Amino acid sequence: MKAVSLNGSARGGGGITGRLLASLEAGLGDGGCHVRSFVLRDMEIGHCASCFSCMHAHPGVCSLADGMARIHEALKSSDILVAGTPLYTDSMSSRMKALFDRCICAMEPFVHRDGRGRFRHSFTWRMPARFVLVSACGFPEMENFAPLSATLRAQAYNFGSELAAEILVPGSIALQMEPGLLEPRCALVREAGRELGRTGSVPQALLERISRPVVSPEEYLRLCGEYEEWCRRRLGRGRGTR
Repeated sequence: MKAVSLNGSARGGGGITGRLLASLEAGLGDGGCHVRSFVLRDMEIGHCASCFSCMHAHPGVCSLADGMARIHEALKSSDILVAGTPLYTDSMSSRMKALFDRCICAMEPFVHRDGRGRFRHSFTWRMPARFVLVSACGFPEMENFAPLSATLRAQAYNFGSELAAEILVPGSIALQMEPGLLEPRCALVREAGRELGRTGSVPQALLERISRPVVSPEEYLRLCGEYEEWCRRRLGRGRGTR
C-alpha cells in the first residue's frame, strides 16, 4: 500500500503531533507501506478561490499553482491519507482545513444520490480510500476530540472515503512538562502504523491503549501548575497575579 502523511502542525516535526506522526510513519514502513510525507508549514498552500475552474474549465486541476500540486499527485496514487493536526479550537489547524478545501478539485460538478440516499458529487479523480486522524489535545478529556473527529469523518464521507482509524492522545500539556511520558505512547503509535500498513486497519483495543490518560487527574493538575509557573516567569509575574 501507499500512504500520504500530512503534518498540519505549526511546529512541524518538533511538536507532539510531529513526533506521533513520525512514529506512525515508521510503523507504516515496518508494515510494508510506502509513505510520502508533507509538512504543510514548509509549503506554499493558498486558500481555495471558489472559482470552480477545476469543475467547469479544467476538470480535476486546481487553478492555483502552488505546493498543492505535489500533494494532489501523491493523493491520486495512495491508499491511505494520514491527517496529523493538533486540536485547535475544537477542530483542525487552518493549514489542514485549507488543504481539504483545495481537494475539491477531485470532484465533478455532477450530483447524484449515494448509497445512503444523500446527495453528493461524483469525482474526476479519487482521494485515498482510507483516512486516518492523528491528533493531540492539551486537555485530558477525550470528548474534546469529538468536533474534530466529526469533521474528519465528514471530510472522508464527502470524498467517498472512510475514516479508518483515529489515533488520539489527550493531555498533551502533561507531555510537554514530562517529555519522557511520550515515548511509550509513540511506541504504541508505531505498532498501530505497522498494523495499518499490513492490514489497512488498526485494532480497536490498540487505539484505546493509545488514547488512555497519560497521567491521573491529580498529576495532570500538578503538571499544569508547573506549566503555569513557567508561564508566569516568562511573563515576569509573581505567583497569584493575573
